Amino acid sequence: MTEYSDKITVEQAYLAAYEYLLRRWEYLPERLIADKLSDMSLLNDGGSADPACKHEFIEALRAVLDAEAKLGRYTRADLKLG
Repeated sequence: MTEYSDKITVEQAYLAAYEYLLRRWEYLPERLIADKLSDMSLLNDGGSADPACKHEFIEALRAVLDAEAKLGRYTRADLKLG
């Protein structure tokens, strides 16, 4: 498993957000994006309204970084027609 650091590229951040939302949709397809955004909202103490969100996002980031390390790139965001 690839270790992540506090420095990632804009593309890696974008792909991690994509992976995170894709995983949430696969798990709970009926949830609205507004529900997810509410869970991700930051509280006054800096934590998220749903503490699991940060952990799940880091898992998504690891998936992107692992794919880049093993395959050279993350492919789940590739457009697939047909």
